[in-house]
Amino acid sequence: MQERKPHVRPVLMALFALMPVLVQAQPTQNAATRPVAAAPSASSADPGGRIVDADLVLVTGQQAGPGLWQVRRGANTLWILGTVWPLPKDVDWYSPQAEAVLARADEVLGRPGFSASVGTGGMFKLAFALPTLLKARRNPGDRQLSEVLPPDLYARWAALKREYLPRNDGVEKWRPTFAAGELYGAAIKRRGLSGGNVGERVNATIEKRKLKVTTTRVETKIKDPKGMARSFSRTPLDEVQCFRSVLDRLEGDVATAAERANAWAVGDMATLQRLAGRPSLQPCFDTFAQTDVARQMGMDDALRRSEAQWLAAAEAALARNDTTFAMLDLDQVLADDGLLARLRARGYEVIAPE
Repeated sequence: MQERKPHVRPVLMALFALMPVLVQAQPTQNAATRPVAAAPSASSADPGGRIVDADLVLVTGQQAGPGLWQVRRGANTLWILGTVWPLPKDVDWYSPQAEAVLARADEVLGRPGFSASVGTGGMFKLAFALPTLLKARRNPGDRQLSEVLPPDLYARWAALKREYLPRNDGVEKWRPTFAAGELYGAAIKRRGLSGGNVGERVNATIEKRKLKVTTTRVETKIKDPKGMARSFSRTPLDEVQCFRSVLDRLEGDVATAAERANAWAVGDMATLQRLAGRPSLQPCFDTFAQTDVARQMGMDDALRRSEAQWLAAAEAALARNDTTFAMLDLDQVLADDGLLARLRARGYEVIAPE
């Protein structure tokens, strides 16, 4: 299925160099089944930027997640698993309902998003391009973050860096977006969070049954990763809003991850709805989308095109299949302007899990 996450993939070093804040790891951890412990909702960030948790409890063991959403046209049904990220690293997801749907599915819809590859000789291309890629993440003139960020934003960064990146002083010379991405990854790992094993379990079933998978993401090939990095390093960018949005997301994700994960594990839709309004990373997409590199790669309108492709594929599947399966980020499922809302607006019946 190749659908580990819908946006940027960590295995592609070239793409990592462009969009580090969206790289998301997906290790699998299994643990003995244990009851879900309720997590308090008193977590917050103090004025200095440090994440404060009141007895943070992370779920572990085998969990089924929420029930599946249904989109119906007559007797045909598109079943959708809404996923969240990050999850506690010791959660072992297994959903009998999802397994049952996959057992009779005619087709699987891939997640919408964007991916890039370097084509033939990719590893050699990336190896030769790596020095340029690493150089591209540094501020022009090796300026410090304290010189390129507003004082209030740098103060937030400094407090979070002391907690999550205390020994990495070199990051102070990185461009703001790259520095924020490094901090985000370190914080998620430090708090015992990961991508979970949802995608791996679904992929294993798809491969076992040899199910038809319809790709809806926008794909592109990077012909010259070294030239791409060189062009990017010369491009002036206003990264302040992107940097701020990443810190906002970091503080929110770390502070509420246990509560969101617990709610997802037991299918507590009321809590998931309450926690659905996470700070958007759209400023980061907007920042990079306007560069020449992004336009050459087709990133400037990739998300719009990919969502249009997903909607078209969903409608086609509903017209021809008894049963279709898909995974979407929960935000895309719950949002008032999300993909399910758009299908509802087109006259399809949408049924949320109880």
